[in-house]
Amino acid sequence: MPFWPWLLRIFAAFLLDPEKIIKWAICILLIPVALLVLLFAGPVVAYERIPLAKPSQVQLYVEAAREVSESTRTACDEKGLTVDWQPLLAIDAVLLRQDFSLASKWRAVNLARRFVEQTGTRTCIVGYDRHGKPIEKTVPVYRLRNLDEVLDELRLDAGQRAKVADYLTLDLNLLRDVGPGVPPGWLPVEKSFRWPVPGVYFVTSGFGPRIDPVEGIDGFHTGIDIGASMGTPVVAAADGLVTTAGWAGNYGQAVFIRHNNNLETRYCHLSGIAARRGQEVNAGEVIGYVGSTGKSTGPHLHFEIRRGNRPTNPVDYY
Repeated sequence: MPFWPWLLRIFAAFLLDPEKIIKWAICILLIPVALLVLLFAGPVVAYERIPLAKPSQVQLYVEAAREVSESTRTACDEKGLTVDWQPLLAIDAVLLRQDFSLASKWRAVNLARRFVEQTGTRTCIVGYDRHGKPIEKTVPVYRLRNLDEVLDELRLDAGQRAKVADYLTLDLNLLRDVGPGVPPGWLPVEKSFRWPVPGVYFVTSGFGPRIDPVEGIDGFHTGIDIGASMGTPVVAAADGLVTTAGWAGNYGQAVFIRHNNNLETRYCHLSGIAARRGQEVNAGEVIGYVGSTGKSTGPHLHFEIRRGNRPTNPVDYY
């Protein structure tokens, strides 16, 4: 039976029911709108809910809060006040409109000082002279101002206050250095990959954004660092072909191994190499020893797993 009569019936059904035409027209119009929403919703939500500061920029506020906190310590109050850095970051995210290239230590310190108010003075005994007479000292007394007081002083409007509050619903520590990337006491579960430093599970730096430990600038850590003693054996995580065995720039002495499924593992900053280029190695076979060669601040293994030459988080494989 020809196909075109069915098309005529469907077309006639639409002509007889205008509501169906309207519904289909609405659906056709809404599909691209929905796709656009999905495309841009993530970035918009991130812009509205998370201060877009790099780790080194976040550190400006951490240091400013610490400096101002320490300035409130006196002979009468050794602890002093504790200024929280997170409100400082949230406020500047609003005042700077997320342009943290305008942030500075000076600006962060001045903002931190707004949270401290001197309410008077106090006299306390700081020691005794050689005659046993007490030595007194008059020092300032400080009070920690609350967030609303500071926002009032800065004359933030209701919309700006709401944004500050939104930013502070998150723990902004997530914007600092990525840290080890694993919880305390974490142990790897070996599946398709062996752990590269058998018996040593101390991850000192995780995969992701971090402040470069050598240069002190923002960077991205393309693997994980496993802290181990100099000379600790390093083994191949899986069967494969050694493609690099020698000096590799910032990696120092390193071994790269190509595996099946377009995967590659890298073992870097080695003190010694126990494999050669072109060698077929088995999982668990010793290929080198922990060291601190190349761009390194101390003995550890920098371990990477790459898929199609793109770094992936090694922890995901354990």
